[in-house]
Amino acid sequence: MIKTVGIIGAGTMGFGIAFQFAINGTKVILNDLSEEILQVTINKFDKYLDIFRRQGFDIALTNEEVYKNVQLTTSLMDLKDCQLIIETASENLEVKQAIFKELDNICSENTILASNTSSLRLSDIVVHVEKHRSKVLLTHFFNPAHIVPLVEMLKNNETEEKVYTDVKTFLESQNKVTIEVKREVAGLVANRIQVALAREALALLEDGVVSKEDLETALFAGPGFRFSSSGLLKIIDFGGLDIWNIVLDQLQPKVESSVRDFCVIKDRVQAGNIGVKSGKGFFEYPGKGFDSYVVERDESLVRHLLNTNPRLGIKSLEVK
Repeated sequence: MIKTVGIIGAGTMGFGIAFQFAINGTKVILNDLSEEILQVTINKFDKYLDIFRRQGFDIALTNEEVYKNVQLTTSLMDLKDCQLIIETASENLEVKQAIFKELDNICSENTILASNTSSLRLSDIVVHVEKHRSKVLLTHFFNPAHIVPLVEMLKNNETEEKVYTDVKTFLESQNKVTIEVKREVAGLVANRIQVALAREALALLEDGVVSKEDLETALFAGPGFRFSSSGLLKIIDFGGLDIWNIVLDQLQPKVESSVRDFCVIKDRVQAGNIGVKSGKGFFEYPGKGFDSYVVERDESLVRHLLNTNPRLGIKSLEVK
């Protein structure tokens, strides 16, 4: 049974994963290179506990109990007895390889080692792992990890089935939704779908088919609205496979399928307009700063999470 989880990296993803586990009663040992980084991360807990409670999320623990579930450390040795360790370090292969090599040396033989990457190959990351060859896998969370339910899971050829099953069961006990990625492919599943959508959307924008405002509306009020209650295959089922067969035959030759540079992005990057972080991207974000806009986004996402998963909300008192 997984009772204590080590998390390496206290950045955006590390915070989100730690928060998700801590509010669900799991002990977390959060590791990073400096006390300063760890303190910045733990300081975010109060803000998000307040956001979750205000939106009606059912957190059974008090704030004090949540904090008791989190231990901060700059030493990987403090993670050696964890049942599960999730690495969320920067997307640098050599860094990740070094981390996994050290974990392989110091951890209990029963410790499961997981990476949160989606851009690097699991088989490359664990190339120096020996003792834990049968206990490695990939658990890819989506940002913000403490709100978006999905975790993509990938095992390699040597991963024990029980290891995979134990981690899947644990994640689902923490209110995550898991899928199995059956083959090691770049970007896994959800990011590949997202990039395919982005390619077509950016092509429509760059080729003057639609304004940026109407493109947002088309996605939010059309496919995005349906996707909030159903996956693509059910949408196809309801539309009729016969109809979709015709649509695919007609549109596939016409949609964007080439690899191209999108000036609508590259020109903005060159001008320093990289999005919310700089105050301007496709749209403008004046005055409040990056963190304030992230909090606004996350409050909206928590509301959406509760709308789509009402069981996570505070239970209403029975009327007698």
